[in-house]
Amino acid sequence: MDPSTSKSLDKKTRMAGIDVITAVVVMAVSIAVAVISMKLPRPVDWKSAPGLIPLLFSVTLFLMGLGLFVSALRRNGFAILNLMLSGLTMAGFTADARTKRTIWIILLAGIYIILLTGRLPFEVAGSLFLCSAFTLFWRKGGWLKIVLLSVIIPTVFGFTLRMMFTILLPGDSIFDLLL
Repeated sequence: MDPSTSKSLDKKTRMAGIDVITAVVVMAVSIAVAVISMKLPRPVDWKSAPGLIPLLFSVTLFLMGLGLFVSALRRNGFAILNLMLSGLTMAGFTADARTKRTIWIILLAGIYIILLTGRLPFEVAGSLFLCSAFTLFWRKGGWLKIVLLSVIIPTVFGFTLRMMFTILLPGDSIFDLLL
């Protein structure tokens, strides 16, 4: 972005433009999750369907995205976004640390969703994703803490969801394989 453009817009004003993009992305992701969750198998009825909770979350997320979008429109978000994008250069875009972090998390999420989910047990896929994310974004934790948390968190989630609530997990669960 051209420095003169960024200085002429204060942080609160710039947020209206950023909120337009955020709202559209949030609503698009929530629609995709809703469609995918409705296609998941229903063992007995909707109460036992593994897609029920993602569907509820996606509807809630869509409503929040819609609220953000309406708020951004009221604050002239499209005009501000256009002004912000008019001064954007590729060199400035790729040099920004926040942009690099955003691209990394999108890539990690894509790898998790497309390559790992459904191919590996839930806990293994989750551990690989968390270990990668923690390594990139949380270096202060140290390797031992990163590995432990990357294994413990998905394992606890998997046990809780699969064994306590009998919710099917994407890619099955290590607990299904052990029993």
